[in-house]
Amino acid sequence: MKKIFELFNLKLKGLFILILMSSMVLAQKNYINIIVPKKTETSTKFSRYRLSANTKPGSKVKINGKKIKVYSSGAFVDLLNLKLGENFFKITSNLNGKKIKKEIKIIREDNQLKSTDEDEIIIEDEMMLPESDIWLGTCEVLEVRVKGTPGANVTFLDGIEMTELSETETGGIKGIYTGIYKIPNDFKMKDEQIIFILEKDGETYKKKSKAKISILPKELPRVAKTIIKRPFLNYGLGSDRLGGAKLSFLEKGIKMIIDGKVGNQYRVRLTENQVAWIPEEQVKLLPVGTFLPKSLTESWAVYGGKNYDKVVVNLNGKLPYSTRQEVEPTKIIIDIYGATANTNWITQHLTSNTIKNLYYEQVGTDLFRIIIEPKQKQIWGYDINYKGTNLEITVKNQPNDLRFSNLKFILDAGHGGSNNGSLGATGALEKDITLDIVNRLGKALEKKGARVFKTRTRDVYLSNDDRFERIAKTNADILISIHTNSIGYTVNPKRVSGTSTYYKHICYRPLSLAIYKRMLELELKPFGNIGNFNFALNSLTSIPNVLVETAFLSNPNDEIKLLDKEFRKKIVNQIIQGVQDWLYECENNYVSE
Repeated sequence: MKKIFELFNLKLKGLFILILMSSMVLAQKNYINIIVPKKTETSTKFSRYRLSANTKPGSKVKINGKKIKVYSSGAFVDLLNLKLGENFFKITSNLNGKKIKKEIKIIREDNQLKSTDEDEIIIEDEMMLPESDIWLGTCEVLEVRVKGTPGANVTFLDGIEMTELSETETGGIKGIYTGIYKIPNDFKMKDEQIIFILEKDGETYKKKSKAKISILPKELPRVAKTIIKRPFLNYGLGSDRLGGAKLSFLEKGIKMIIDGKVGNQYRVRLTENQVAWIPEEQVKLLPVGTFLPKSLTESWAVYGGKNYDKVVVNLNGKLPYSTRQEVEPTKIIIDIYGATANTNWITQHLTSNTIKNLYYEQVGTDLFRIIIEPKQKQIWGYDINYKGTNLEITVKNQPNDLRFSNLKFILDAGHGGSNNGSLGATGALEKDITLDIVNRLGKALEKKGARVFKTRTRDVYLSNDDRFERIAKTNADILISIHTNSIGYTVNPKRVSGTSTYYKHICYRPLSLAIYKRMLELELKPFGNIGNFNFALNSLTSIPNVLVETAFLSNPNDEIKLLDKEFRKKIVNQIIQGVQDWLYECENNYVSE
């Protein structure tokens, strides 16, 4: 019986070893997980495309026979060169002699501009201007362009000749024609397409523009009124992934002069020599004949409160405005468009704690400028709002006690929910990393006695309006937004790395610079301290704010660091130390009388 039990135990041990070995074999099962491109078949117009993927650490990877470095995280990256047409990439991963493979196809489309065939009488769709509907007034210049048969005679608007550009002007492309037309007082046109006529060798080709043109001498200028909470004025019609460059953020109910339109943006006439642009969905056009918005300024007053000083400017209408700051000496500047000085005195009560001097300038017949000189070098936030038709400028006082225990922080974890943010080659998501860092930063600040608020505490999508609303409710002293950076699809992931901080308003650069200097102590590569940045949360003037792009999640070495919980702790420590450095600077913040 004893021998039977010994034999049974031996078999059990053998079975256990067999199961253990099988699990080890399964644990060693290899894989290839491609993060970028997101699909096995991708189309692009570029000559290069980024590959970010991962496999079992320790594997040997090749792409079309070329050896590719596999990082300790299992990540591997490359920048793939593309010829025109279909490009096939065979990716193999070899672990312990067992090879697996995946294939992807990237189609490079031919987007190179070519001259139109000289033997074909035609006007093409590409390059045609205007490309979207426009409104114009009299005495303005209409600019047009078409691409068609080289060496032809091209006209528009019943015979106005166009000029064929030389090849030196077009980069070697023939058949590009341009023309201009200064609109006379008696010219009328409403929602009409331009007819272009090309003639060559006795043949004629006509083509209508896709865009519709309106010349509205009797209807322009119009008046529009903002209808959303936080409308904005763009400097121009340019755009990128962050949107067009913003001149100003406004509020609901502001009237402005509209004297043109391109696509879905109205042209706003701010002064005789300055225009801006506003998306049509942010305003409502008022009836033709509505008086143009303008106002005389009346007397002012400056009041002091426990936490802020307030400037009240009496107007008789809600006009557009913009703001900026200057340093050395520190100034807050507010421009009101359509206002004219009729202020004969400014009452500054002795209760004011923050505002040292206040005055105005009439820069032009329709541009009124307010200049505020604070007592402190560092601005701690200011708001511009209308109460009725009175413009109120609220300037925050610097806290008397600059210890963390007397301060309130609002922390913003970038992205969330359906918005993943940037992607690492291992599949790591920016939204997860930023939330973890924010939670760690919040706990560390609370240990120092600070009150901490967060725009999000879990994996949920928030619009920028949601974030603005949560920030405003906290009445916090400092805003810190945490992100991870990324390259685009046409850049080598191995070559771009490092840390950076961002600000929009020059008055908040000191905070961003102090944190940036501390982040560099983590031996991350310097990517820069970047200003005038068009990030939504940087647009706030109401609170000192900074965007911290901790490191590049798209870079395999940076990604390894960001995945390390101990490194995240170090990030938190450096951010806190940077804030502390800035607070030390603020202790000697007062301007001499």
